[in-house]
Amino acid sequence: MGETRIIFGMLVFAGLFLVSACKKEGFTPKIFTNVATHSEVSVTNAAPGSAGMFVLLDNQQVSLADSLYYGFTSFNLISDSSHPNFTITDTTPYVTISAGYHQLGLVQAGSSSYLVNLSNYFGSGSKYSVFVIDTLQHGQLKSVLYEDKYNTPDDSSKSQIRFLNLSPDAPSMDVWAYPNAGLDGYKLFANQSFPLYSYGNILNSQAFTTIKAGPYYFIATEAGTNNVLLEGGLILPGKSVITIYAKGLLSVTTGDRKLDVGIIRYIPKTF
Repeated sequence: MGETRIIFGMLVFAGLFLVSACKKEGFTPKIFTNVATHSEVSVTNAAPGSAGMFVLLDNQQVSLADSLYYGFTSFNLISDSSHPNFTITDTTPYVTISAGYHQLGLVQAGSSSYLVNLSNYFGSGSKYSVFVIDTLQHGQLKSVLYEDKYNTPDDSSKSQIRFLNLSPDAPSMDVWAYPNAGLDGYKLFANQSFPLYSYGNILNSQAFTTIKAGPYYFIATEAGTNNVLLEGGLILPGKSVITIYAKGLLSVTTGDRKLDVGIIRYIPKTF
């Protein structure tokens, strides 16, 4: 028994010696530094009949250039004059937040009650667009979150564009593009419907499509028909990224709540 204890003690001692030797000669501890990671988020009020709103991030008010009235998108001035493509007059719809899980809420001035409340994981280096949608006549406001997966075209003759149908009472839409406002048009987007009807509708509309830069006349029709719902001209600059969204109500024919379009130009912020 005594011999067994001596041998066991020698083995333990040898093991400790080997570990100690490894630490001195072959093991270098890695030092990890905390790297700041960020996401970008824009917020648009596309809910007809709603008043101005303020954005809260984890219950803290986000500093914006203005409150979000109907048809408004958050924006901030870009002051990085060292960047060759930016000037002090450029704006971005994005607000910079830390990556990770966050709660976004919208409230009216003087109120602490959320009109809209969503929680989501915001990935590092990713960009997102939040839209406040529906109408107060239908009850509580809702929101929809799109991930903005795009690359600004390197070719000055190209742009990227998408179309979102955010009108709660409009049917699904097809969008036709007529370059140079000519007679030869083509279907650019098909069967774009109100996103809350299914998650598939969000995936179907959130992607950007590459298109030649230049002047266009766009016509949105009821899907599968020639019934025109919206139309208008737009010049797409080269290397631009643009969202066109339908807002308002088809059932309203006058005033600012009638069916109309909003346009957002995306310029990513640099960190």
